[in-house]
Amino acid sequence: MSGIASWTPDRRNHWLLVGVAVCFAVYVLVAVGLRYPYTTDEAIYFSQLNPEVPNYGWAAWRAWGMAILAGPVALIDAPLTGARLYLVILSSVGLFLAFRPWLAVSRQPLAPIAAALFGGTSVAAYNGSLALPNFYSALAAIAATGYFMACRRGADNYRRSLIGLAAAVAIAALVRPSDSLWLVMPLFLAWLGLVAWRRRAVFGALVLGQVVGWAPWIIESIFRFGGPFNRLDLSSASLGGTHLYPDLGMVRLYVRLWNTGNPRPLSLNVPVEFRGGAQTLATVQLAPGGTLAVIWWIALVCAIVAGVLGAIAARRSNAGGIPVVLMPLVVGLSVAFPYLFMMRYGQLRFLLPAIGLLAVPVAAGVIQVGMVRRPSLRVLAPGLAAVLVLALVGVQMVATRPYRTSVATADAAFSALIRLLGQADVSGPCAMAGDGSFNVAYQVGCDHIGRINRPGAEEPAPVAAARGRGETVVIALRDAPPAGTFMDRWRLVTADIPGQRGSWFVYLPPV
Repeated sequence: MSGIASWTPDRRNHWLLVGVAVCFAVYVLVAVGLRYPYTTDEAIYFSQLNPEVPNYGWAAWRAWGMAILAGPVALIDAPLTGARLYLVILSSVGLFLAFRPWLAVSRQPLAPIAAALFGGTSVAAYNGSLALPNFYSALAAIAATGYFMACRRGADNYRRSLIGLAAAVAIAALVRPSDSLWLVMPLFLAWLGLVAWRRRAVFGALVLGQVVGWAPWIIESIFRFGGPFNRLDLSSASLGGTHLYPDLGMVRLYVRLWNTGNPRPLSLNVPVEFRGGAQTLATVQLAPGGTLAVIWWIALVCAIVAGVLGAIAARRSNAGGIPVVLMPLVVGLSVAFPYLFMMRYGQLRFLLPAIGLLAVPVAAGVIQVGMVRRPSLRVLAPGLAAVLVLALVGVQMVATRPYRTSVATADAAFSALIRLLGQADVSGPCAMAGDGSFNVAYQVGCDHIGRINRPGAEEPAPVAAARGRGETVVIALRDAPPAGTFMDRWRLVTADIPGQRGSWFVYLPPV
């Protein structure tokens, strides 16, 4: 113990951050596990580099960053548990690397506390084992902001920080090109307005990172999607319509949410044109607020306020209190802005970059609470800081409880389908359609040809085309179709799902 006590603050913070990264990996393994079935997006990313699986196509809004990160397990056609374990290790190492530059920004335990707060959120744990770009976009944004902060005049390891800044910006652009613009914009404005960062090399690192990260997307746009601008139009049309200006419809929606003034469940439908111009409703739901949620929000607000007040009090110190708090706050709001106000389609994981960046000022607030110097509070201050951390992280850990149940339910369903396909000797060139086909098609090496909606007497064109190519077509449904469809002539095999109501109805082509 005496050896640990003699460590310098830098060394102590470094190993605390390592411990947080390891704990995050354990947290993901416990909260989510390794049996989460592949999502549609994951199957598409993995299929790009897996030689044993047909290529599932590539939409205009996708970028190659996630396919490259998932490449090692895709190339060797790793099983589901192997791919999940690789992603858990990748995300925990990424968590350490993302907050590592913040060690040079503050000698206080800012980096490990912020990493614990971000990694302790349920949305981070849920995405820690998934091959989806938002988590890694968040890590890149956290690292880029940290390296930018470490590039101030007179700082140590200036060259290393420049290289890290360029690399982080490049990864952000490679994973989510459009998001990287909202990341770089406030950093560029800070470079213009703050003398301590106004160096040509810092600007050059920002530009170099953008050029390197955007290059694959631009080159692919020219050869595959008719140019960058046409690709942006295709992406906007496919995602419900995005704009280069705030969407007043979303502003009105948030006003309505604010005016409800109660924690009861609320659902608001907003008419939008979605996927090729088809009219649909984008539903925004306000979840019911329980006691734990109220505690979490109160603790969050108190921590941010404490961080801002502490930064103002330390504005004349060498630690640069105000930039340490305000920079990640401004950058976090910037990367969240397009998802909150410029499109009518979204999921919580889209806000992961903002959540990760806001963890830094929250961590600063926790530290300020723990360092209260009033004699009457000096003994209680560390305890108050610990209560803040437990309130922020503990509530989120409770929120992950349903994940294990949902993972077990989905795994049981898709495992039963995979066993059924094995018993039916589905092999060779094959194609799947129906319910959950993307999730299973990748694991059995089949192509994916879409869902079967309202089947009629004639085979759908994709099914007929796949059979014409000599592929074995499999249609998997959770509910039996009505009589009088083309599937009446097909062979039916069924399988019960252990521990669940309902069965799989699998239709194989007639001999």
